[in-house]
Amino acid sequence: MHIPYRAPILNDEMRRKALEMLETGKAFGGEETERFEVELAHLCGKRYGVTANSGTSAAMLALDTRGIGPGDEVVMAANAYIGVLAAVVKLGATPIFVEADADTGNVSPPAIGAAMTAQTRAVVPIHMYGFPCDMDPIVEATKKRDAFVLEDAAHALGAEYKGRPAGGLGDAGLFSFSGKMITTFSPGGAIVTDDHGLAEGVSSLRDQGRLRDEKISFVRRTDASWYDQRWIGYNMHMSEMGAALGRIQLRLLGGFTAHRRKAAAYYTTRFRDADLPFRLPPEQPWARPSYLHYAIWTPKRDALAEFLRARDIETGVYYPRPLHLLEPVKARYGTREGQFPVAERLCRETLSLPVGPHMTEEMQERVADAVIAFFRERRAVA
Repeated sequence: MHIPYRAPILNDEMRRKALEMLETGKAFGGEETERFEVELAHLCGKRYGVTANSGTSAAMLALDTRGIGPGDEVVMAANAYIGVLAAVVKLGATPIFVEADADTGNVSPPAIGAAMTAQTRAVVPIHMYGFPCDMDPIVEATKKRDAFVLEDAAHALGAEYKGRPAGGLGDAGLFSFSGKMITTFSPGGAIVTDDHGLAEGVSSLRDQGRLRDEKISFVRRTDASWYDQRWIGYNMHMSEMGAALGRIQLRLLGGFTAHRRKAAAYYTTRFRDADLPFRLPPEQPWARPSYLHYAIWTPKRDALAEFLRARDIETGVYYPRPLHLLEPVKARYGTREGQFPVAERLCRETLSLPVGPHMTEEMQERVADAVIAFFRERRAVA
């Protein structure tokens, strides 16, 4: 039995909707996109949502709208994905990496506070693997510097922090949809916010910088004013097809998340009962993770991954190398090995097991059995 790490979830409603969207000929900027934006924002407890063609684009649009550029610093986790880093670098701002928390794998709140300077314009905490950051002290620290909190919730749609939805905890929440908690079947991203000016600016920038009226989403004109610009923008539209299918999956999100939590609980119980020598996903009373990734940490990561691969079980590594050790980053900023030892160790040791809604109980049992077998065989040899 092949056990994929991810698999698309399709139903008849999605198939019908996909055909319907093809027949409309609408590529982007229609009613489905506008409704998806509103529904996503409301899910996160925010007033406005604006989509883009990827999470990276959404990050760039949000930071650009805030005027972040040369001379500005943006604080971010060292053990994160390259998307936000790319946006910061392309805008000419300076990334300031900070250490991870050894217990959660998330950015350390004290490290964020210590890293902020008079040049800090934004802080981007990421909810790694779908486990929420401890956001309250992060938000409190940023108030002293009047810094923009762009909450990277790409892993965490459906997660909660102290009863509040992830993505709704900072000045703006950032999402990515391709292969994440919902799958829009095309690249896609979004921000959610209560800040009307930010939402209006992001909407304009992703649409070539066109002038907006009081409406956040798309403006269609047939006269020459269609070419009037507020600023020089981008072409970063999410597809109408993606939004239409995303709306269906937003309704299914509760079931997807419940499935992931149940699968995660099963793994955790099996591994604790077997007394295996690795770090399990973190638990905190204030966090309800989404479990986009069920991450464990072991120095035997590579050997375990190969053992599972030989048994036709796919795994994931998020992420194998911290940002400060990427070659172009080292060349540009002079970063070096040993700067962030916790983040470096987490990247060396992390391995994620499949927990998606495609996973049957039989699949989960096979994965758990294989992981336990790997460590028992090594105990027997030792």
